[in-house]
Amino acid sequence: MEDHIIGAGIASYPAGLHLRVHLYQSNLRPALSLVCADDHEPYADLTTNVPQEPLANDEVLVASWNLPEDVLEALLVTGCFMPIRTFATGHAHGPVWKIQSAELLAWIADARADAGAQVPATV
Repeated sequence: MEDHIIGAGIASYPAGLHLRVHLYQSNLRPALSLVCADDHEPYADLTTNVPQEPLANDEVLVASWNLPEDVLEALLVTGCFMPIRTFATGHAHGPVWKIQSAELLAWIADARADAGAQVPATV
């Protein structure tokens, strides 16, 4: 996936942010994080992992409590995500977003393939 700047000029981080894909090791779900576009320092985690929450392969749990509203809005404006429902577990409530971007889904598939290649074979 190309390294697009998301939300350049927003109040909470004027330089904008880059989206990074990792995987949660326990279930290989997408672990999306944001890094600062100007200095590449970590900004925040976009997603959270709640293993008992059922998700499709193209869905993520968004840690909306972790991010300013203008960042969430900037992410939705990209068209990469579409809110589809809300999850609630314990005291946490947050949106479930469907990943709409074929490019982002391909990046996640590549990460999963790489993770699968790194898992040692059992005899």
